[in-house]
Amino acid sequence: MREVSWKRFGYHVVYDVDIYAAIDFASRHGFGYIVPDLVIPRFFPERFSKHERRRIREFAESKNVSISFHGPSNYLNIGSLYPEVRKAVLERMKLSLDFARDFGAERFTIHIDPAFDFVFAGRKGTYLHDHWTIYKDVLKQSLLELAEYSRGDIFVCVENDRFSRMAMEVLEELLPTGKLFLTWDIPKNHAVTGEPLVEVENFLMHHLEKVKECHLHGQKPGKHSHDIVGVGKIDFCHYLKMLVPRDVYFTLEIRPRENALKSLKILKDMLGNLSWIISAST
Repeated sequence: MREVSWKRFGYHVVYDVDIYAAIDFASRHGFGYIVPDLVIPRFFPERFSKHERRRIREFAESKNVSISFHGPSNYLNIGSLYPEVRKAVLERMKLSLDFARDFGAERFTIHIDPAFDFVFAGRKGTYLHDHWTIYKDVLKQSLLELAEYSRGDIFVCVENDRFSRMAMEVLEELLPTGKLFLTWDIPKNHAVTGEPLVEVENFLMHHLEKVKECHLHGQKPGKHSHDIVGVGKIDFCHYLKMLVPRDVYFTLEIRPRENALKSLKILKDMLGNLSWIISAST
């Protein structure tokens, strides 16, 4: 059997009481890293002094657990057309990148909100099409600014959550620069019926070498959910065959964390069927 390091498997931190508790849970249960979500107020960067950040980093190192972050982009639109809003959003994102840098984080995942459109009664509108260049240029400028700010210390990874054609068009231009990367959320690459979103999947497959993080969670039929891996119709083995041999880290986006642990065990069985084992020695 071939081995894959346990350090490449982590979990999304939302409900943990603090980062110390998350590190301890990860260390005791075989996760190699944690991903605090910076949309959670108790994880806001301004709550942590430089001294506290250093203490947490040292504690994580003592437990052999690394830290990556999910950026606060759930409520922040980096493609906003309002200059003052966009400036504030980017400042918050940069503050978060500084925070991640203080922890020695390797990956920082962000979302891109789809550009707004106005429909006609009973049919698709033309507003977005008519103003495509305006929206696209703003999004491109924002991504470039964040990529430059990362200084190559952190992989800024754009997640495929609600990927639009515009987002993929911009990324087609920017990914070859080597300054931006991708997070592949496998369930969000599927419709609620369980069928793959072909255009998005083809894009991710075309840029497979840029995928640095993969999000895993089960999905109940008929809705987007974050259930135990194996719930729903998604064939995770199909994707693991492609991603495990690459330098990709796997984040279990499942709450509560006890269900993430159950999913880690399921994942070990899946990898066993693919002739891989999660080794604690690598």
